[in-house]
Amino acid sequence: MIKSMTGFGRGSYEEENFSVTIEIKTVNHRYSEVAIRLPHFLNPLEDKIRKTILASVNRGRIDVFISADYSSEDAVRIKVDSGLARAYHQALLEVGEAVGIDHPALSDQSEIYYLARCPQVINAREGLFDADAYWPKVKEALDTAVKGLVSMRETEGANIEGDFHRRLDLIEEKVGRIEARSPQVVSEYQTRLQERLTALLEENQLKVEPERLLQEVAIFADRTSITEEIVRLKSHVKQFREILGSDQPVGRKLDFLIQEFNREANTIASKANDFELARIVVEIKAEIEKIREQIQNIE
Repeated sequence: MIKSMTGFGRGSYEEENFSVTIEIKTVNHRYSEVAIRLPHFLNPLEDKIRKTILASVNRGRIDVFISADYSSEDAVRIKVDSGLARAYHQALLEVGEAVGIDHPALSDQSEIYYLARCPQVINAREGLFDADAYWPKVKEALDTAVKGLVSMRETEGANIEGDFHRRLDLIEEKVGRIEARSPQVVSEYQTRLQERLTALLEENQLKVEPERLLQEVAIFADRTSITEEIVRLKSHVKQFREILGSDQPVGRKLDFLIQEFNREANTIASKANDFELARIVVEIKAEIEKIREQIQNIE
């Protein structure tokens, strides 16, 4: 089953003291590229998150958005700068002396409240967070997001595969028309050549040499033969279908193979020397181009 490179998945986990939400979005990209945005306290889990995603997604631009909250006794630590608080207290006394109030009587409660509001006296610092201990919970949300992402990519991939088969059917039908038309091109060339030579030679009262005519027709038939190209194009179609049945990523293989489709079609067009064959080749190339565009969107 082929997979599209476009998809989206979302997963979440929530309990009393911890919650996490993970969203994964993927789009077309030549290689595999992962960009993870997560809270800094989950940074130790980034490598595990990346490996978990890449175990299921082989190609594409992968954007991961993680939001999380936690609370515990160790979540925040309050630190009081005692030395700074004493310095502010001394400064208050000096302010009193400066305005002529010696040994002012300060209200304990009011002063504490004032000092607590002074810059840097009280600092709230984030406590230690054991990210590895929360990994099973994060992974539960991550697995849900990856599952949803893969499901969407598979659904879109199935739609693309169906389109591939329809266009391959059209190519096969048009190749069949080319194969049927090809002998007629040589026959029609022989008829036209004979008519022209006859008219020309009759003017000069000469006769057509059958051997010479057959030789010219043989040369034309050899120069315009597209049998090998038709056989190879049929083989490419068969190989394309076989690759679609693979359970491995096939985007790069198909991208290479579709170039071979184009090469054979171009060769047929250059050798055909017939308007009808050239018109059919143009139709084939239009289908090849549509397939090539779709290949850019699969893993």
